[in-house]
Amino acid sequence: MRISCEVIGDLLPLYVENMASSDTRRLVEEHIAACESCKRQLEEMNASLKLPADTDTAPLRRLKATLRKNKIQIFLLSVMLTLAAAAAAMAFLTAPQYIPYSEKPVEIKENRDGTVLAIFSEAVSGYDIHHYPADRGEGYVYHLTAWNSIWSRHISKGHAGRIVLNPEGNEVAGVYYYTPSSSRERHFAGDGDILIYGQDQVPEGGVLTLPRTFLAFYFFMAVALVITCAVVLYLFRLHEKVKKTISYILLLALAYILGSLSIKGFYFPSYAAARDLCSILLVAIPLYIVLLSASYLIEEFKRA
Repeated sequence: MRISCEVIGDLLPLYVENMASSDTRRLVEEHIAACESCKRQLEEMNASLKLPADTDTAPLRRLKATLRKNKIQIFLLSVMLTLAAAAAAMAFLTAPQYIPYSEKPVEIKENRDGTVLAIFSEAVSGYDIHHYPADRGEGYVYHLTAWNSIWSRHISKGHAGRIVLNPEGNEVAGVYYYTPSSSRERHFAGDGDILIYGQDQVPEGGVLTLPRTFLAFYFFMAVALVITCAVVLYLFRLHEKVKKTISYILLLALAYILGSLSIKGFYFPSYAAARDLCSILLVAIPLYIVLLSASYLIEEFKRA
């Protein structure tokens, strides 16, 4: 029985893949021996199977490298966000909560050798002391305050203990205790520092310890820098190198603003300005890295 070329054409894929039975293979081979057309078709099919595989893996490696880089970026972004949140939480938990003098946070005691001790109660975990030469007579005037925090009360209890006010033997003319307030109104309510040792150095009126305000200057400088950078970015929007450099500066100023708001809010006066500045920087640095990473990922998504 003569087999048509159409039937052999249907059987050739099975023959090439070695999936046909022995009888079918014999039938195909007998037909090919007498049919040049089907023989050429078989040769073409065998040639296609022998094509060399594409061994260039460079595109795949580039894709894997890009995916790995994006994963690292996202991981770093998550870590920096966690660090920023942890720094803000720690700043909140350790923020000084000042103790009024009515709760007897400190006792002043003079030793026989002339040194003056400030002995803090068990409720005190931290204190601040500053002094200056007395206007009336000799010696120095000291102003101190004491505080505790959520952290010291509930997590890691600490005690300030005692401190020598005049370790070099200077005369202590007077010691005042002041209780800072977190609101502006208190500073104008007429409350003053309380004399707890020595002679009143201002007999004609009270003395009031005021907070430092340089954090407000830093904040508004950062705001001005953000506005300036935004204007420069608009003017040089077609210059990629300038845009990149200005973007770094803008994100740095923005990170400081966010860190300042997370620590101080919109009330900038501080009785512990150095501590607050450190807390702001601890939040701002990881935030800056987060903003840089987010900016990079956005650019990558735009190119994709």
